[in-house]
Amino acid sequence: MVSASMGAEPRDIRVLPGKWRPHYSYEHIAWISAPWVSQDYLWLDFPEGVFTDQGTLYLSHVNPSFPKLFDDPPAVPWQPVGKAIQYERAFPSGVVMRGRIVRDSETTVAMELSLSNGSQRPMTGITLQTCLFLRAAAEFNRLTLENKYVHIPRRGWLPYTLATMQARAEGSCKLGWRGGCPLADLPLIACLSSQAPRLVAMTWDDDTLSLVGNPHHPCMHADPCFPDLAPGQEHTIRGHLLFHEGDLASFEQDCL
Repeated sequence: MVSASMGAEPRDIRVLPGKWRPHYSYEHIAWISAPWVSQDYLWLDFPEGVFTDQGTLYLSHVNPSFPKLFDDPPAVPWQPVGKAIQYERAFPSGVVMRGRIVRDSETTVAMELSLSNGSQRPMTGITLQTCLFLRAAAEFNRLTLENKYVHIPRRGWLPYTLATMQARAEGSCKLGWRGGCPLADLPLIACLSSQAPRLVAMTWDDDTLSLVGNPHHPCMHADPCFPDLAPGQEHTIRGHLLFHEGDLASFEQDCL
């Protein structure tokens, strides 16, 4: 995608149903624009995967390393509800997953995921991957971890690779794929623009399990977890995408 010239578009966040891999029609992809003038969209894989102690409940694509509990599900379209888009997906076991995304303010997008255990078995060890795919947004899509930042106790904001080298596990949030060492003291990962002093950040607040970057893939993750769900129980987690024009210091002061 090509960035628009100044004045070509209004400055505002837009949230739209989207596509990433058309051969996986059951994906839940949302396209989200930054609030500054741009034609570039971020792609939110929402979620990319849901993993439990029983096995993989949902995966938005095929990966032989993660066999699924059920056959590939049918497509479930996004439904516009007011300013939000949302979906509901029922699994053969009786488990129901719901997702909702809405422009929350001039600089934030609210995210909501729910799981309802309508099965006859407890759901335990529930972890998710929620991928913010940056390839279409040129200012964020460099194949590097040097533009991904997390906050480390006593050190402040550090590039992701340097943060993972810290010796002391003094944080509350892990760095790694649905696990790793608890190094970060803020449940948030930020990607800095290569075009201007601005950034996009992702968090699931207290439900954030881990923060992830990938030097070989233009994405970043704040990956959440759910509590164990007994049959009949339901739980909802909430998070945000945050856009900020300024550096990390002003982001921390103004937004956190």
